[in-house]
Amino acid sequence: MLGNSVNVIPILKARYIGRPLLQSLTKNSFIGSVVGIYQDFCNILGNDGRMITLAISPIGKSPFSVLIEWQDSFTSILAKMNVRADQFGIKVGDAIFISLDSANTWEPKMHQFPPTFRLKASSAELLINYTQWPRKLFKNSSNNYARDKLICGARNLQHALVNGYSIKKAVKSLAGLGPGLTPAGDDYLLGIMASLWLTKNTNFLEEIGWISSQKTTSLSAAYLMAGAKGEFAEYWHHLAKAILCQDPKILRKNISNFIQIGASSGRDALAGFSAHILKSKFSLNTVQN
Repeated sequence: MLGNSVNVIPILKARYIGRPLLQSLTKNSFIGSVVGIYQDFCNILGNDGRMITLAISPIGKSPFSVLIEWQDSFTSILAKMNVRADQFGIKVGDAIFISLDSANTWEPKMHQFPPTFRLKASSAELLINYTQWPRKLFKNSSNNYARDKLICGARNLQHALVNGYSIKKAVKSLAGLGPGLTPAGDDYLLGIMASLWLTKNTNFLEEIGWISSQKTTSLSAAYLMAGAKGEFAEYWHHLAKAILCQDPKILRKNISNFIQIGASSGRDALAGFSAHILKSKFSLNTVQN
């Protein structure tokens, strides 16, 4: 009889889970809700501020993501659904249960460049093309005020980093600046953080992460706080490896893939990364090909 029927919740198996997220779920169970649903992923915000991204392959891995294979049941996830999670699995309302039992643990901490590494001229030439920021098309928008603030904030931050000045004011001016899930100012900051980490200039990371995370979206804050620990999404790992191998063809391909991330997130992040790394000790003595 219908009155005695039992709803069976579909069980999906996770393929990958970010190591920091798994450790967090093992230490403390998670209670939250779905805050955003998109074509290939959804974001879940915990009552304690933690973030979980459920993503469908081949979306890249991140410090706080869980990757699953596409299933029709993924479309049953709705905004504001309650979510409970621990190290064994994630229950999204009465829609799905994602088992973490057989998930591979992915390590988001990037390997830093060795002290002997020097950027080749061919690599520097590819990166310098992206230091002009924001893109010119932004100039034609009605929001020239935001554009001017981005340019000024970026200039001030780079100046402070090079000269060892306080970065607080510059970081505050960039944090949360721009539209979208990860505003342009945040993406630029994350790019700088990636360069700082790779070049072992880690003194400013915690300060940038903390200041910026207080002024932006929950998703962007999660990326920035992870970056403060040297933990970055998979596409950053690919870019770093391409730079390290110093093959122009490989780097060009990786840059091409990188700038496709989001509406402009890839370009914004690459601008911050390129501007900083080209002024670092790794490129001051650029090696000619």
